[in-house]
Amino acid sequence: MNRRHLLISLAGAVAMAGFTVPAHAKTEIRISTAAPDSSPLSDAFRLIKQRMEEAYPDDISVSVHTASTLFRQGTELPAMQRGNLEMASPVTFEIEAQLPEYGVFSSGYVFRDPEHMLKVFNGPIGEEFYAKVAETMDLVILDTAYLGTRVVGLREVKNIKTPEDFSGVKLRMPPGAAFQTLARAMGITPLAMPITEVYLALQTGAIDGQDNPTNMTRDWKFDEVSKEIVLTQHIVQPVFIAIAKPVFDALTPEQQATLRAAAKEAAAMEVQKTIEDEKSALEGFEKAGIVISRPDLELFRSNAAKLYKEEGFEEKWQAGLKEKIDATK
Repeated sequence: MNRRHLLISLAGAVAMAGFTVPAHAKTEIRISTAAPDSSPLSDAFRLIKQRMEEAYPDDISVSVHTASTLFRQGTELPAMQRGNLEMASPVTFEIEAQLPEYGVFSSGYVFRDPEHMLKVFNGPIGEEFYAKVAETMDLVILDTAYLGTRVVGLREVKNIKTPEDFSGVKLRMPPGAAFQTLARAMGITPLAMPITEVYLALQTGAIDGQDNPTNMTRDWKFDEVSKEIVLTQHIVQPVFIAIAKPVFDALTPEQQATLRAAAKEAAAMEVQKTIEDEKSALEGFEKAGIVISRPDLELFRSNAAKLYKEEGFEEKWQAGLKEKIDATK
């Protein structure tokens, strides 16, 4: 029996035994986010899943893991860098830890509103930033979405108009030097604690207030123990739709283009939903009788700029970047 006949015989024997040649394995993309399942950001990731699986049903499988059920908040970015996770939604503070020259993105009053923030990241500044992140952090930022604009909620009415009116106020803010500096610029005494402890701390008076976007203040039910919302608008917060670069590079050019298009569509949807959600939450506060204060933001803005300069934060920032952001219209 020659070699050709031998191979045919073996193939027939395998087939008769019930063996089949396995199909090629699907590319698995797991997306982890700390966002609640009902949030616009989670909806955005589900849209990406839908678009990719519709386009490549036999080749790509996407799973969305919300509310930190797959990776704890703050651990997603290093997990992507270690090859343990495919996609996540990092924020500027996490990237700043590895690229301090972009710390200005995390500073207070750097973005005027969501529209300004998105113009920055969708223009030359963002293009350069994305390239740097890909080169040094092995992450591909597919697009930028909007996490919300942080405002202050107080357990008692103080009718805040200026930074001086915040004197003596103990406010829960996220940890980190930039947040602590911003708190001082706002005239606030900052306290760090897990967000899960904030409701009770407000209820008992252990803290005087907290800072979050209006929709998150509502979702965490902090409005139930708050009597004043101060529209300080101190941080207009971007959030990035990102994928580990080795995972992105392993996709075909067509799949990469589809993923980018899906991320762009998802980000646009998320931004619109978040803006509408913030507005709805604020309207709900007003109807509930919560005092809404609109302070002089220029006073807060100038105080923040002064402290960032005096405390050496600006020295770490990329030269001229703040001015380029200011000039973006």
